[in-house]
Amino acid sequence: MSEDCNLLYHFLKLNRGSWRNATYIECRGCPYGKDDCSEHLLTIDSIGKPFVLSVAYFEKSTDDKIDKFECTAIISREAFENLFYQWLTWNISNPKECSLLQLLYRKSDHIPQ
Repeated sequence: MSEDCNLLYHFLKLNRGSWRNATYIECRGCPYGKDDCSEHLLTIDSIGKPFVLSVAYFEKSTDDKIDKFECTAIISREAFENLFYQWLTWNISNPKECSLLQLLYRKSDHIPQ
């Protein structure tokens, strides 16, 4: 199974099979100057680690259209960073870069072996 399939499977498994059980993260007015940033879906694994997928990635991979109003909650990027402040302090490599994008680049860390 490819890494993409594993990633989607793991995300859906954490959300009981539906993206609607995830939290929608709105990312507006990027303070990091990124133009390629987008909205994200957040869930938490069994040890409390945030698991983030971009909405664009999910939609492209599944041909499903995400409606943020159908998600469990809608939060801002700032709220996400405040909620996971302690975890992010210890687990992202560059605090001056977007934490969400850093989590996306480390997506293979979320796949169970």
